[in-house]
Amino acid sequence: MRVFSLVSCLLAAGINGAALPSRTTNSTVSAQGNFTAAADGYWLNDIQHQGRAAFNPDPNGYKVFRNVKDYGARGDGVTDDSEAINRAIREQNRCGPWVCDSSTDSPAIVYFPAGVYIIGKKLDFYYMTMLIGNPNDRPVLKASPNLEAIALIDANPYSDQGQPGWISTNVFLRQIRNFIIDLTPIPATKGAQGIHWPASQATSIQYVKILMNRAANSVHAGIFIENGSGGFLADIETEGGKYGLNVGNQQFTMRNIRISGASIGISQIWNWGWLYQGLTISDCGTAFSMLNGDATKQEVGSVVIIDSTITNCQTFVDTIWSRTSKPIGAGQLIVENIQLNNVPVAVKANGATVLGGGTTRIAAWGQGNKYTPNGPEKFQGAITPAKRPQGLLDGDRFYTKSKPQYNNLQVGSFLSARSAGARGDGNSDDTTAIQNAINQAIRENKVLFFDHGVYKVTNTIYVPPGARMVGEAYSVIMASGNTWSNMDNPVPVIQIGRPGDRGSVEWSDMIVATQGATPGAKLIEYNLATDRGSGIWDVHTRIGGAKGTGLQIAQCPVGSVKNECMAAHTNVHITKSASGAFFENNWFWTADHDLDDADSTRVAIFTARGLLVEGSNTFLYANGVEHHSLYQYQFSEARDIIAGFIQTETPYYMPTPDARSQPYHTGGNDPNYHDAAVCPSGQTCNALGLRVVNSQNVLIYGAGLYSFFRSYDTTCSKDTAPNGFRNCQSRIFSVEGSTTNLLAYSLNQVGVEHMVTIDQQDRANWSDNLSVYSNTIGLFTYKV
Repeated sequence: MRVFSLVSCLLAAGINGAALPSRTTNSTVSAQGNFTAAADGYWLNDIQHQGRAAFNPDPNGYKVFRNVKDYGARGDGVTDDSEAINRAIREQNRCGPWVCDSSTDSPAIVYFPAGVYIIGKKLDFYYMTMLIGNPNDRPVLKASPNLEAIALIDANPYSDQGQPGWISTNVFLRQIRNFIIDLTPIPATKGAQGIHWPASQATSIQYVKILMNRAANSVHAGIFIENGSGGFLADIETEGGKYGLNVGNQQFTMRNIRISGASIGISQIWNWGWLYQGLTISDCGTAFSMLNGDATKQEVGSVVIIDSTITNCQTFVDTIWSRTSKPIGAGQLIVENIQLNNVPVAVKANGATVLGGGTTRIAAWGQGNKYTPNGPEKFQGAITPAKRPQGLLDGDRFYTKSKPQYNNLQVGSFLSARSAGARGDGNSDDTTAIQNAINQAIRENKVLFFDHGVYKVTNTIYVPPGARMVGEAYSVIMASGNTWSNMDNPVPVIQIGRPGDRGSVEWSDMIVATQGATPGAKLIEYNLATDRGSGIWDVHTRIGGAKGTGLQIAQCPVGSVKNECMAAHTNVHITKSASGAFFENNWFWTADHDLDDADSTRVAIFTARGLLVEGSNTFLYANGVEHHSLYQYQFSEARDIIAGFIQTETPYYMPTPDARSQPYHTGGNDPNYHDAAVCPSGQTCNALGLRVVNSQNVLIYGAGLYSFFRSYDTTCSKDTAPNGFRNCQSRIFSVEGSTTNLLAYSLNQVGVEHMVTIDQQDRANWSDNLSVYSNTIGLFTYKV
């Protein structure tokens, strides 16, 4: 929802005279695309490639998996491979910048075997693309000294007129992983960046190392982000440069980031809210800078940094916040569990030291606006750290686990869903074949590989303990049929364990979807009592808004409330029997627009509930839930939850209909799902972003609870709203009942009058916490 000018972006990035890319177009498939590159020891390359783009105009001829060497790349450290790589990315009429808003029918994995690939022209991203290198011997993308571009990999190029290839808040479904990017051949004073990544939901960069010039006058930057709405970075390493990361976005989660030898480790250009977890920054001048703007117009909303180590830097955090700085809700900072080693200044504000450093541990410190639970109160200083439940910890840090790539396994350790009998053509009933394949993979101790496709199922798929499943370019399981026709009898599409089951699962890189009217569908139900090591990474839900769903513009036009557009009872349910559920980088989305429409036209699709958590020891990292009628997140009789950064949008159609009259049940009072409408008497009733009921030990490390629309009109959330009053809805965050030990850092909202409601009493007004665009509370606690 926020757009920066091209000039300001380039200045912030330190680009000096970098040439802007010109418009590109798609081309037809080349003869080179018919060959298969040699095996290289990594299963993803070596396995038989049977992926099928089910709804592509040419499903049998379209190539999902693309080895760059099939397109002429050599990787010999001498040849300029940029054109061959770009050909691999764009061929077969894929969705490219400026010519296509979005598309679900032309995904691609572009694979790089080990080697050194010289890059003389930037690599342009296309929609729904995954650039993947061999993790056992990461390929090197080495810049030519003459490279002229914003970045070596440009995920959203600008035209000569300064227009981005995509609206950054609609950039979804893309990945980069397993690369070394070498910018050192480029002179120190010439603008150079590894990756330009304005991104939104269901995107990630992982296992990437970026090498830059180490000269004192270097203007290089590792990763540049100037816009977007959400995303996830993990396991990133940078060396040298002016900036390790130079980043700005609405909200983001970054984990396990190692930066060394930069002038500034991380420069925060702007944001609404951001979570940094597990930073390791060394040998930099300033580890983290929040200096953009000035005391009268700060550009950084709020930052949370936890579980990190800073070594041999002059300053940890540099900020311009004060008790009188503007906007009144901007510049907020929380740091928790930080180890400093030889860092003279821990926090600097307006040039003065406000927290001394040295070699020491910071338990918790912050600045900004707080509600405990009443407020607002300005604060700057030490705070009481969160009471971290033992079940969420690994030592003194929160437990995390990166997505497995199974790089230690050979092809014989994988079972192909298509080879096991599933078709994935979007039409055939694959229920039995998929269930049999899951059971067989567990018996044979194999990983089940879902070759890209759309696998239609007509009954529940049960995932027992011990299952390991991985998709190819977001393979889809799509629920269809009468099993899910009764809104009073919800049935899971994917059932992970049954009540009483104990064990672990690993599941990654897939989508769960619905087709047609499925008002009784519960897309994912998680029941396992889970051991450490389990996880669900880059698994998303997509309800409508795509080819094959029968829930697009023609069926569900804006302004209608149609039975055939009632698409889910509950998106995801972590049940009372569940413990240890680990979710990372998930987007649980009811479509607000048609991804396969040239104009991204809005649609009217109805689902009742978002993510319901009743279990214990639950991990929600980089998690987004959007456009559900009753609530996006609800924690009911749950305990021991870490959530950060979580993000929501309430439905665009609200309050027409509102949460009381939404088409599932008047009032939405299903006692089995703890439904309740939290609304002022006599007023319209909107969906909630987050509801916490009778729960214990809920720790929120960043939340964005947004309401941009009132009956599809955005006037209510704009700076130009009448009298500046933002009132898309009255309430969005409700705390109720016997809830105890609730803590939220960086609580961000848009378009909401009352930011916090406790047992029907409103406690915080938006106008007391107005930040760079959102309203932000830096620290909120309740019964801690």
